[in-house]
Amino acid sequence: MMSSSDIRAAVEAASQGGEAERTHALELLRQSEERFRLMVESVRDYAIFMLDPDGYISSWNRGAELNKGYAASEIIGKHFSVFYPQEKIEARWPEHELEVALREGRFEDEGWRLRKDGTRFWANVVITALRDSHGVHIGFVKVTRDMTASRRIHALEEQERRLTEFLALLGHELRNPMTPIANAVSIMQLEEPNNPRLRTARDILARQVSHLRRLVDDLLDVGRIATGKVHLVKEVIGLQQVVEDASVAVRPTMEERGHAFAVNVCEEPLYVLGDPVRLVQVLTNLLNNAAKFTPSGGRIVLSLSRTGDRAELGVRDNGPGIPPEALPGMFNLFVQGGHEGPTGAQAGLGIGLSLVQQLVHLHGGDVSAFSTGIAGEGAEFLVHLPLVPPPAD
Repeated sequence: MMSSSDIRAAVEAASQGGEAERTHALELLRQSEERFRLMVESVRDYAIFMLDPDGYISSWNRGAELNKGYAASEIIGKHFSVFYPQEKIEARWPEHELEVALREGRFEDEGWRLRKDGTRFWANVVITALRDSHGVHIGFVKVTRDMTASRRIHALEEQERRLTEFLALLGHELRNPMTPIANAVSIMQLEEPNNPRLRTARDILARQVSHLRRLVDDLLDVGRIATGKVHLVKEVIGLQQVVEDASVAVRPTMEERGHAFAVNVCEEPLYVLGDPVRLVQVLTNLLNNAAKFTPSGGRIVLSLSRTGDRAELGVRDNGPGIPPEALPGMFNLFVQGGHEGPTGAQAGLGIGLSLVQQLVHLHGGDVSAFSTGIAGEGAEFLVHLPLVPPPAD
């Protein structure tokens, strides 16, 4: 397609020539205008339409119909203020847009606009003043794009950022009073009180301080990971040792809750490139989660095996399980899985599994949850990590 400057040059040259040249040049101009019209009318992502000098709609493309809901026959001839909320009309905002566009040649804005059905959408609007070859104002062209989805994404990103900052602040604020409380409990444990009620109260405090410390550490870790401040100290490590360390860490909890705790480890040594402290944290979070939701006397199994070029770490229990509809969002922050603990109340903040997933991803692996949702069949969590050769001697 010829450019407008080429067509104008052809028309000017033809004006100096004969009738055949002028006819040819005018035909080129007509074809170019037709192609431009078809192009504008076929655009679907943008509402593109023209206004007369007073703001009345004089053309309407396919994108305008899709975005605003009006057919051309319904809207042409109406004032473009029909797209604006009442508060904008009362503030004479449509007139202001045209005044700026006429004075400066162009106006751009973002704000709420209305569709035919009355629903609002967030729009980016550009209005350009049109003038003829003599500089006489002949109208405006208005381009509108629906930005609702991108605005919603931006709002969610901002909300997530603020939430991360809040979690980090909350973790630090909780850690400050927790330290003297933990120290006080340690002092109380140095002597055995004669009163059984005091001993019981002291032991309850000790258990709850330990639980609170885990919650605070998880809060801080979620904030660090989201802001990219987690530093993994990676080395080639044997997963058998990771499994053993995690087992030792959770065994008191298992015994306290009366669970049968089994560890099944393959004979083949399996190595990964990872941070041993963080990988133990992954397993202890999964095991504590299983212990929390499995009734007293239940069975929990920690396993390690090889599947192709990846190691598979599994945690399985025979508790109430997870409703299948809850599985897709199982690792989202603050999601508790839709099941209840043995006492009938949901436990925890719903950050442990989200932290597990993020730590596993930092190691190049993935984690999955499986459950039928049938009580007694429990749930299974599988962590897959890429294997590496054993360290050189």
